[in-house]
Amino acid sequence: MRLLFFYGGKKIEKCFHCGNKCITNKICFNKFFFCCDGCLTIYNLIEKSNLKKFYELNKNPGFSPETEKKYNFSFLDTKTIFSKIVSFSDKNFTIVRFTIPSIHCSSCIWLLENLNKLEKNIINSTVNFTKKSIYITYKNSGYKLSDLAKLLTKIGYKPSITYGNFNSIPISNRNFFVYKIVISFFCFGNIMLLSFPEYLGSNRDEWFRTHNTFFRLIMFFLSLPIIFFSSIDYIQSAFLGLKNKSLNIDFSISLGILVLYFRSLYEIISNIGSGYFDSLSGLVFFLLLGKFLQLKTYKYFSFDNNYQYFIPIYSTKLINNLEKNILISNLKKGDFIIIKNEEIIPADSILIEGLAIIDNSFITGESNIKYKKLGDYIYAGAKQKGGRIKLKIVKDVDKSYLHNLWINEAFRNKKNIINTKLNLISKYFTLFILIISVISGIFWYFKNVNRVFEIISSILIVACPCGLALSPSFIFGNVIHILGKKGFYIRDISSIEQISKITSIIFDKTGTITELEKSNIKFIGPKLELNKKLQIISLLKNSNHPLCKIIYNKLSNLNETELVTNFEESPGKGIKGLVNGIEIKAGKSKNSDFFSSDNFKNEKKTTKVYISFDKKKIGYFLVKNFYRKNLKKIFKFLGKKYKILILSGDNDKEKKYLKSLLPAKSKLYFFQSPMDKYKKIKNLQKIGEKVLMFGDGINDSIALKQSDIGIVISNNQSFCPNCDIIMDASSFEKIPIFFKYSNISSKLVRISFVISIIYNLLGLSFAITGNLTPIIAAILMPLSFISVLIFSLLSTWITAYKLKIN
Repeated sequence: MRLLFFYGGKKIEKCFHCGNKCITNKICFNKFFFCCDGCLTIYNLIEKSNLKKFYELNKNPGFSPETEKKYNFSFLDTKTIFSKIVSFSDKNFTIVRFTIPSIHCSSCIWLLENLNKLEKNIINSTVNFTKKSIYITYKNSGYKLSDLAKLLTKIGYKPSITYGNFNSIPISNRNFFVYKIVISFFCFGNIMLLSFPEYLGSNRDEWFRTHNTFFRLIMFFLSLPIIFFSSIDYIQSAFLGLKNKSLNIDFSISLGILVLYFRSLYEIISNIGSGYFDSLSGLVFFLLLGKFLQLKTYKYFSFDNNYQYFIPIYSTKLINNLEKNILISNLKKGDFIIIKNEEIIPADSILIEGLAIIDNSFITGESNIKYKKLGDYIYAGAKQKGGRIKLKIVKDVDKSYLHNLWINEAFRNKKNIINTKLNLISKYFTLFILIISVISGIFWYFKNVNRVFEIISSILIVACPCGLALSPSFIFGNVIHILGKKGFYIRDISSIEQISKITSIIFDKTGTITELEKSNIKFIGPKLELNKKLQIISLLKNSNHPLCKIIYNKLSNLNETELVTNFEESPGKGIKGLVNGIEIKAGKSKNSDFFSSDNFKNEKKTTKVYISFDKKKIGYFLVKNFYRKNLKKIFKFLGKKYKILILSGDNDKEKKYLKSLLPAKSKLYFFQSPMDKYKKIKNLQKIGEKVLMFGDGINDSIALKQSDIGIVISNNQSFCPNCDIIMDASSFEKIPIFFKYSNISSKLVRISFVISIIYNLLGLSFAITGNLTPIIAAILMPLSFISVLIFSLLSTWITAYKLKIN
């Protein structure tokens, strides 16, 4: 049914696309009316792209488009502006984030996330509804940033171009929800004031009986903003759910609001009473007030916004020509940094020195190696696949950008179990409430027909699954916040829930259960000449492998190093490169492609790093591992509940000692390549095991990605994206506490579910028996949310206190 307006006695149609009145111009197409050519053009574009669902999700969801002549976006293609706005760009792809103030409903999100159907050069688009922003990845072939801005403007979503702060949302949009609360409060207060005479028994007064129709009409007019403005989000959400053949949380609330409204209209029209406008206005006001508190609290718990204790990503900064590991949060524009093989570049930079072999798979999801020249621009999130390079930072570190890359599902492929459960809860909860409402309505129809609508409304309003839906977010969110302060940096709330399902725990050895800085080394062979020592450490400093770092740190008393070319690192084998024209190799002697089998015939079972110059052996570094403190105690705790495995790329010389530390049934595997570790985890998962792995990051990335939960032990190193948790090495002794707290938090979620269920059962029992009015139900409804919030905060804080985490 079309909405009609009357202007100067004439019938005025409403634009099918944007909802504006068709006063000065009216275009009819496919039996629909449009206010301008722009709206008709967008409609044709959406219909041609098979995106008509846009109009099914919400009525008149679009915006009247801006004219292309009014806005010229060609300035976006200039090199200076382009570089300031985009997050990433190469020959093939560009990623940009725009602020779109006009995003306001589910239809907006749906259309904007289907831009690839409107424009073939757009690969994907992701909307952040809270921040009113959108990330868009598009192909560069024949498509420009200005073209993208024009497309967004053409369909009514003009981007807000601000070079500095892309998180800003216009005040008018931020405060729109507050306006709804203010108006509902104004209407509620005045309706209550007008209702006082009837509360005080003024029906016995002759003057009031004569003028009560006037009071009721004023209450009716005051109720219109309540229905058509303040509560419209609930009604639209319920309508959207019905369109998609599902019952969402807002359906029962909307039904309760509409029942009260139409019952009140009936009473006023038939002159049998003043209706329930006081209850209706109070209901909407308290609902909005509770939702406002909920949004503020959710923002506090938001993993993305509240991640101030950011993961311990370190980078090597040059200070007076000396290398120093510092947190990337302390890097700033103009700093010089050193990036090694397999390290992630933390900020947009230009290449100053070395050969940059760049892999942008962490950004784009596609592995495509690029060679960069001196002076070339390199984007944050790129990975170096060669030797050391020197970069100059040209943009401040955007921690939220790196974090968004980390949590991107494209790099995870792990199912979000929590969301699946919550969807089921919401679906069946609403259905259950509707059934209870119908049964109660039938019962009260025969007992007291005058109370039927009041009872049904009270039931629909007081029952709230918010506590059930928000329990995981609140409890796990606060756990993430608390553990983040203590050196455990968790990607998302799903990772915590997964920990409670773990059955097997795998530990890498070198760099994971050993302390690199306390390990001892000794060179076995002829005394190293100064120039050879210089060449060896020049090669080793290009690698992030724990053994290379141990040796380099012990020998790096020299201020200068040689240039290394043709650097190559083979995981599980070794490294090699050219130094002054000499091929130097470091690694295991067992690898025939790295070392000739004739070189080291009498290898003993010790941790050794062999060195050769132009395929001739010169000796090896003997490494004596220093194991972490309280390791036996940690293994003993974990062994009570989990199967423990050691997967080491090293030899089995220390097998006997490790066995003395491990529980009796633990398994040890040595000479394991990264692929061997990956296969071992996959085989365990095939027999139903849930696997958690502790690794050193870069060298175990393939195994960490395959595991159900991957934990990287951070030893002042670069970022490893293929993990779920990053643990500061100094927190290793707290692993038992970490597991206890994570497992208890899952139990706390279940307890919170029980509290919410008990609350709903009590509320329903009072509503069904007629002891609860709609306005009291509206006041009680937020209590479900508040009780879950208080329980979440107190339970997680008290548990942390008892475990001595805080």
